[in-house]
Parts: sequence; structure tokens; C-alpha cells
Amino acid sequence: MIQTKIVINPRYKSFSTFIKRIPDIYDKEGEILYDERNKVKRFFKDNILFVVKRYKNPLFFQRFDYTFIRPSKAKRAYSFALRLKEFQIDTPEAVAYIETKKKGLFYTGYFISLNCDDSNARILRKDSFDKKIAGDLASFLVDMHKKGFLHGDLNLSNILYHQETKGHYHFSVIDINRSKFKTNPSRKECLSNMKRLTHQKDLLKYIIQRYAEIRRWNPDECISVILKILKNFERKKNIIHFIKGGR
Repeated sequence: MIQTKIVINPRYKSFSTFIKRIPDIYDKEGEILYDERNKVKRFFKDNILFVVKRYKNPLFFQRFDYTFIRPSKAKRAYSFALRLKEFQIDTPEAVAYIETKKKGLFYTGYFISLNCDDSNARILRKDSFDKKIAGDLASFLVDMHKKGFLHGDLNLSNILYHQETKGHYHFSVIDINRSKFKTNPSRKECLSNMKRLTHQKDLLKYIIQRYAEIRRWNPDECISVILKILKNFERKKNIIHFIKGGR
């Protein structure tokens, strides 16, 4: 027997019937946006576009963990999105989350948010990247870190942007469930948080240089630190890939 827990943002109580049906209709309806480890679909209901992320079914020890020890990814995504709103860090508005259980243990989770049509920042991965976008992104990252938010998977795919009327660029973040909140994170913590940003060295150096200048840190030292962190990160990643039998 499947047990279901649903928490809905009070602003979207009028969509309760639709939200409650999501586990039953997820595989039959909606537009697929992403389908790899997790699955993301978009639904149109009463003139509103919703994005629903269904997380991969966890292993047994993870099911136990999410039942008795820590919040599920779906719950964290929902609560973190509400918290970011308080911090004035933009992310698609949280609508609801759903958790299902089988035989008393967590089985799967869904996170529902409003749709955002902004482009992701992967557009920067060019031989000649846009320094205006990259510089504004550095400013956004400074603001994010000063507010104590450390994104759990800070890469260009998880950063959305659009150009504002004054010529500046506005940024928001997605896929936030693995993130951390920490008062006054250290310089090393902030730089380490950006190690997944991009493997394109010239782009990374430029963003870190602008980031450091804004924070009045030594740009050359910061670039040296981030490149060492990135090198260690890539080495560990390659070792894990080799152990798993990758070619």
C-alpha cells in the first residue's frame, strides 16, 4: 500500500486537486523537459505552467535515510526555495512537494514549481564569451555567497538568466536541494563552491577575477586557489569513473 504526503504552498491551494493527481498522471501526461537520472516534466493547468521534478527512486539505505534521518530531496527543494525567496535570491517559485512511501519507507518524491522560461548560462561556454554576462554573473555569485547560500551543484546549467531593461542581467538558480546555508562562509568555502561552475578555464578565470575584485580579495590568489581545487576535483572524478569501469 502506498502512503502519500502532500505539502502545498498556501498561494496554490486552488490547485490542490491537480497536485494530488500528479503521482497518478505523471507517466501519462505532461511535456518531458529532462529524462536522465531524475525526470522533469511541464504541465499546463488553468493558464499556468508548472514544472514537476520526480526524483530517482532511492536505494534501500537512502529510503531509510529519508524516512528516519533527514528530509527528502523533494522536501529540501521546496523548503530551500521558500528560504531563498526570503533571502531575495531568485528561484522558480515553490508550489508543492509530494512524498510517497511503500511498506513504511520513503519511495519517491516530487517537487512542483512554477515554470521559468529563462535561458541557462551555458551560453557562456563559447570561445569568445560575453564578458558582460560573465561579469554580472560574478556579481550575482558574490551576493549569493554574502547572504550565506552555497549551491550544492553550482554549474552553468543550474543558473538561469535574462536581460533586464537597463542592460544588466538577472540570474536565478535551480536544482537547489543539495545546497547549504551558512552564515559568513569563508573565502575557501566560497571558492570551492564554484569549482563545478565550468571546466572552461578562461571563462572560469574571468568570473573568479571579477568575483574577487568585487569582494576586494586578491584576484591572482583566488584564481590560483580555484584552479587547484578544480584540478583535485577533476582528479577525484576521474578516479571514481575508472573504478566504476569507465573508459
